[in-house]
Amino acid sequence: MAIFKDRRINLNSGEFSGLSIIAIFLALRLLGLLQALEWNVLDFALRKRPAEAPDDKVTIINITEADIQQSLSYPIADQSLADLLNRLQTYEPRVIGLDIFRDFQVGEGYNELVDVFANSDNIIGIKKITPPTVSGPPALLPERVGFVDAPLDNDGFLRRSLLGVSDEQGNYQFSFTIRLAERYLADDGFTLENGRRDPATMRFGEAEVPRFRSNSGGYVRADDAGNQTLINFRAGANSFAKVTYSDLINGEVDPVLLTDRIVLVGYDAISAKDFVNVASLAGANPGLVPGVDVQAHAVSQIINAALNNRAFLRTLPVWLEYGLLITGGLAGLVLASKCLRPPTHLLIVAAVSSGLVIVFYGTLLASWWLPLVPVMVIFGFNAMVLYPMYQAQAQLRSQLNQRHQLIDWTFSTIHNGPLQTLARFLKEWPTDSHPPNITKTDLKQLNQELRDLYDAMRQEMLMPGQQLVLSQQQIINLDIPLRELLYEIYNNTTKRRKDFFEPLLHITEFKEVDDSRLTPDQKRDLGRFLEEALLNVCKYAPGTTRLNVVCQPEGKNNVIRIIDNGSNGLPATNQDGYGTRQAKQLAHNLQGVFERQTVSPKGVRCELRWPILTKQSWFGFSKLKPHGGPDSSNDA
Repeated sequence: MAIFKDRRINLNSGEFSGLSIIAIFLALRLLGLLQALEWNVLDFALRKRPAEAPDDKVTIINITEADIQQSLSYPIADQSLADLLNRLQTYEPRVIGLDIFRDFQVGEGYNELVDVFANSDNIIGIKKITPPTVSGPPALLPERVGFVDAPLDNDGFLRRSLLGVSDEQGNYQFSFTIRLAERYLADDGFTLENGRRDPATMRFGEAEVPRFRSNSGGYVRADDAGNQTLINFRAGANSFAKVTYSDLINGEVDPVLLTDRIVLVGYDAISAKDFVNVASLAGANPGLVPGVDVQAHAVSQIINAALNNRAFLRTLPVWLEYGLLITGGLAGLVLASKCLRPPTHLLIVAAVSSGLVIVFYGTLLASWWLPLVPVMVIFGFNAMVLYPMYQAQAQLRSQLNQRHQLIDWTFSTIHNGPLQTLARFLKEWPTDSHPPNITKTDLKQLNQELRDLYDAMRQEMLMPGQQLVLSQQQIINLDIPLRELLYEIYNNTTKRRKDFFEPLLHITEFKEVDDSRLTPDQKRDLGRFLEEALLNVCKYAPGTTRLNVVCQPEGKNNVIRIIDNGSNGLPATNQDGYGTRQAKQLAHNLQGVFERQTVSPKGVRCELRWPILTKQSWFGFSKLKPHGGPDSSNDA
């Protein structure tokens, strides 16, 4: 018994290994070892979104390398900058964002530039508040200057926008993005307010900017100082209208591209070195994205959220993300434990993985960033790595079940054959009496039954699951309908003990029973039940003159019923014998009921009922389990 107990314990190793794998991957994510992969997948998916229409609220004026080489110096002189701004004002833009540091005088024309700043209330300048700091243009009021500091991820790429933060002196500062959005949206009646759901964040009307947290999405313990948000970059290679400095000065610009818009002025030139690493933009060189382009995306998402309900990039609560990871791991564990055929298993793994990719991409189109990478990895790892282990365990279980079945079958064969003959001998030998009159023929029959056991075992093992081998090597095919199977067993058993059954009045009803969902093992056990019930009549019901055998549907149940009118010779005992335990186990596995009761005026009714399975009830139907071993009780 110790050997079998140890093997049953080992059968749980798959579950233990699966839960261990889940715990390992949860730890890997908590340690941040998966975040770089999650960032890369997010970048790739953002690049592959369908292109959006160019934003009709933002235009970029680029000072290109050609402009610098042909007509400008670097940095651009105050006079040239003043001319650019004056020219731009003729198109009546709503806001001008000057993404060029101008904390000191450059060349000639300083006074002209100061006059432009003083006479224009729609120009927003920039500064830098983290060391080394850079001041904003002195001629601009503080509320018309915003910082352009940006938090880079550990891989050097930009995915977040810093909207507000306290500087080293403890003064709260607003970003260039917020200053631009605030000035632009003011004309539409929006003011900058605190959030409603999250009072610590910012809001324009109903557009509440989701605040980035240290563990948002694929991030783990990231620096979330200040008020940050993920940038939902505009999809497509041509997100904004772009105009060069030369085109503007020469008047070669369609006024529609500048009028009543946010116009951002910045460098797109190698010599200016104003580039940012961004991998989320389609058609862009990740290492050569102009800083002014990033500013355009950052302000565009805010004003379009307020005016057009364009969604921000959002993430799930941390507890829900890790719940999805655990669910993915458990799904892989369950799939591996099903022990499906390898092609089917691989097909399901591929289908589920593809489904996860589709769901991830679909939700990203709706601006939700789900934890695709860890869920796929943990699901795939459990589904593929644990599959061979479960296959081996299934083979071991099959071997153990076959041994159980062999033990049960052997005892059932002995019980319904030689032991029945011995029981008859003992019945005829009352206590304290002389030996019964046992003939040599009787002993030959017992001897032959014992010898036939070997041949019967060979027959059973050669065709497991397909045939039922009764005593005296009577073989019945389990593929035949259950009604025919039960009638064959009834006929075989009554002929085998014709000395008892032949004089009786037989009342039988064998009707069609739906056995389409019964397994061969279940049909075999139903046949054994009928055989043993009939032999019990021989054994315990002396004086029987009438036998009623019913195998048919009755109402919502299928019924096998054997009723005799003999004396009730069942031994008085509180312990169920082997046959009773087998019958109860069979009834339990069929979700039915087994009963053995005396009837009036005399006799015993032995009955097994199990429900007729509908499509609904079939889902709760369980297969037979291996039976326990025999005991020493005389009760059959």
